[in-house]
Amino acid sequence: MKRLLFCFPFFFLFVLGADAQEQYNVEVPKNILILKSTRKYADALATAKQAAVRMGTKLDLRENHPNAEIGLSLSPNDAKESGYEFPAYQARGDGAAANDNYISVEYSSAYKGFAKGYYIVVAAVSDIGSDTTADRLKKIKKFYPDAYTKRTFVWFGCMH
Repeated sequence: MKRLLFCFPFFFLFVLGADAQEQYNVEVPKNILILKSTRKYADALATAKQAAVRMGTKLDLRENHPNAEIGLSLSPNDAKESGYEFPAYQARGDGAAANDNYISVEYSSAYKGFAKGYYIVVAAVSDIGSDTTADRLKKIKKFYPDAYTKRTFVWFGCMH
């Protein structure tokens, strides 16, 4: 009986660990706050730069550049340093599935449920139903009346 009682805490920790792993390497629902979508990278970049200044928000292109093959990609050197084959693009939010508030240009083809082939100016990634998203969208609409949120899924887990 003492052995059974001694083993129970370890069994409990094993079960909890297994449950945590089931919640990792999964897609999680997120809202993407979009200011503009366009087929031209130059237009998206101009809007992103303008939005960062207008709203006093950080612009982070995440080292991505236009790429004829996949839309956006890291440079060959950045891809290699990150352990990816070139061309390589990681959609904003993939990996940590973290919420964030900065301006970037992303490629719509990387997101489930988005029309393919567009450069999108993104102002935030947030949890579904978040009050933060609603408040941020309200503020952004003062500058960009056509801004909207779109639901998608991002990867939460290992990226290699």
